[in-house]
Amino acid sequence: MVNIYQKLQQIQSQTGQISKTERNKFQNYKYFTEYQALNILKPLLKEHQLTLTFSDSNDHFTSEKTEKD
Repeated sequence: MVNIYQKLQQIQSQTGQISKTERNKFQNYKYFTEYQALNILKPLLKEHQLTLTFSDSNDHFTSEKTEKD
């Protein structure tokens, strides 16, 4: 029986390289979007019978301000 960590490792090995096709015109760098990542991940997650869940709750985010001496 394959456990979740083995499934995640298989998905990581199947994703390959994600092409950065979008460009930030103001700071002149390329990036890829979450939509592009999801298009790659969704079929692999389905194949391995896994699902992604998202939360937009602020409860999981922390911030810390450091003081300068």
